[in-house]
Amino acid sequence: MTVIINALTPVLALIVLGFLIRRTEFIPSTFWPAAEKLTYYLLMPAMLIHSLAGKEIGSSPWLNILLTVGGAILASVLFVMLGWLPRRHMGGAAFTSLFQGGVRFNTFVALALAENLFGKEGLFLASLGAGFMILIINVLCVSAFSVAVGHGVFDLKRLARDLVRNPLIWGCTLGIGLNASGVILPAAMDGSLVLIGKAAFPVGLMAVGAAYQPGNIALHWQPLLTSCGIQFLCKPAIAWWLAAATGLSGVAAGVAVLLFSVPTAPSAYILSRQMGGDHDSMAVIITVQTCLSFFTLPLTLWLLR
Repeated sequence: MTVIINALTPVLALIVLGFLIRRTEFIPSTFWPAAEKLTYYLLMPAMLIHSLAGKEIGSSPWLNILLTVGGAILASVLFVMLGWLPRRHMGGAAFTSLFQGGVRFNTFVALALAENLFGKEGLFLASLGAGFMILIINVLCVSAFSVAVGHGVFDLKRLARDLVRNPLIWGCTLGIGLNASGVILPAAMDGSLVLIGKAAFPVGLMAVGAAYQPGNIALHWQPLLTSCGIQFLCKPAIAWWLAAATGLSGVAAGVAVLLFSVPTAPSAYILSRQMGGDHDSMAVIITVQTCLSFFTLPLTLWLLR
């Protein structure tokens, strides 16, 4: 339990800090849109390039991990669609919040728990799985925005344009390309990416807190309830089943389930703001899921053991 509290408390603390800063007007309200734009176009791509470029696959069960996380992600998309069917009246922007709330994962929490629970081997395998997930999820989320915010019309040109222009996908592509090519970044450049990328997490979480309105829970309870059910019930179960089906065991299986048991990512709010989503409901989903995970993660880990 202590490990989970230590991993989740910084996340919640930064959300609360952003909430207090916005409510006390310690910083002018004009700061937040600029901070969100900076995070989206610079801080997060830098973090992605650094985190994906430096992973050595080696003799790890990378194919089994890829099959497990890829299958679980596609299953989570299916769960989202099934959860959306009885709520088709919600607008396209609200659907994107449901989509991100049920598909994304909090990388920081997942990696912190993997290292504390499974040591260096767990951290490496979690980083490997997260690398696969980041690219797949970002492509799916940008595609969902392109269709949903475009009034449900599938426009191939619009989708291609949104994918090509998305800085997060560029960050994933460059990081994986550097990894696959074996190119090692100069120490000065890699160090710069590390420093820039480290700012993405605190700035993004404070932006979530700044946008959070307590009264919005009642307004956005439908996407909130559905996304929480998918995130904390459906995804861990399907990840456990796929891990067994692909032959993963021990630490690798535990890491696979862990990746699909954490709350959604704070980057979901930044993407929602920049691509015309319902950022109010997204802020509610991120905050509530983070709070709920204090209770759901101990139960998941107990079942896992």
